[in-house]
Amino acid sequence: MSARIPIKAKIHERPPVQAELPMIAVPPALPPTTELVTKAQLVARHPHLLSVNRVTWALRCRAENGLSAAVFDSPCGELLIHEPAFLAWFLGLSGRAKPRARRRKGRPAKKGDDGVQVLCAPSPTGNLMR
Repeated sequence: MSARIPIKAKIHERPPVQAELPMIAVPPALPPTTELVTKAQLVARHPHLLSVNRVTWALRCRAENGLSAAVFDSPCGELLIHEPAFLAWFLGLSGRAKPRARRRKGRPAKKGDDGVQVLCAPSPTGNLMR
C-alpha cells in the first residue's frame, strides 16, 4: 500500500476569485437587408458602372483594397455586398486612396535610335519631322 498524504480541510475557505472574461470582438452590425445584394444583383442594378470581372476582383482582394467592411458572409456561403458602401468605395468616396494617373505638362522630346535626343521641327504639312 502506498502512503497518502492527508489533506487538511479548511473550514473557512474563501471562494475562488472569478476573473473578468476577456472582451470578445463582436461582429459589426448588419445593415438593413434591403441594402444587401449578391454579386449578380449588384452587376444587374449597375450595368453601366460594373462588370462581373470588376466586382469579382474587388471581392477577392477586399482585405487589401479596403472593401472588407462592406462584404458579409451569408449562411448559405454566398457573399453579400452592402450596396451603398460598395458604390462609395468604387467611386472613390471612401476606402484607401486609389492610384490616379498624373497629368503631364508637356510631351518629352523624341529620342533617336542611338539614344540622343532629336528636336522635332514641324513640316510644311503639319506633321513632326526628325
